[in-house]
Amino acid sequence: MTANAERPCPLCGSIAAPLFSKREVDYWRCARCTFRFATPDVNPNLTKTLSGYEEAYLQYLADDPSDAVNFESLCSWMEDFAALEGKRLLDVGAGSGKLVRFLRSRGVDAHGIEPSRALFDRFLKDDPAFACATLDDLHAPGRQPYDIITAFDVIEHVPDPVAFLGGVERLLAAAGTCFVSTPDVESMVARIFGRRWHFYYPYHLSYLGPRTIARAAATQGFHILDSRHRGRLRSTAYMVRYGAEMILGARAPRWARLFESWYLPVNLFDTMYVVLRRTQG
Repeated sequence: MTANAERPCPLCGSIAAPLFSKREVDYWRCARCTFRFATPDVNPNLTKTLSGYEEAYLQYLADDPSDAVNFESLCSWMEDFAALEGKRLLDVGAGSGKLVRFLRSRGVDAHGIEPSRALFDRFLKDDPAFACATLDDLHAPGRQPYDIITAFDVIEHVPDPVAFLGGVERLLAAAGTCFVSTPDVESMVARIFGRRWHFYYPYHLSYLGPRTIARAAATQGFHILDSRHRGRLRSTAYMVRYGAEMILGARAPRWARLFESWYLPVNLFDTMYVVLRRTQG
């Protein structure tokens, strides 16, 4: 742990105390609001080259037979709160662009931004539906707002979730809806495993739970319409690679490839999906 044993909390501004160190990254917890965050020397989300990403992460980004089932289920949930067809939608942290392309095939005017130059150049640069940009890059007077903004598996990658949600708010239409997913640091799995929880790894900088995401959202004029733990269909090979590389920090075994076509529904109830809507004045 760093010699400077105090850090300001990005969520409430109080002093956060050391929590633990893992894989050479320091983690902190705010006693006042309970927000947890990491402070790596360099933000790996923006500095990685494509060859530096783990095999499991690249598999997560690649096209997969389970995508259609997972995206159909995701869209069905989203449509409980906002109509999608014909709407102007922005996907933040688009990764390889799979969600945006799926939505466009369903008649959604979907666009995506991805701040990682390595991921953008590999997956998105030849598609005009995408830009290598951040939320701040899109702010401009007179710019048409978005009806829907999605940020799935994204907010945990930013050092300041309040500023991130502020950027969302400035781009969202007055009656717009924001859909977010992120690891739930208050979940039973996170509490049981402590520092060994699988989501404590270097790409993640902000760790939210139901209370802290509600607090962060309220500061930017949002209230929560829905919050739940949703699962996904995953290949057994992906889960083996994920466990080896993301949890153990080791090389994935070669035999994992034998299970590429074995799919299982996975839900550890430690990833929360949240619907945000602007609070009406």
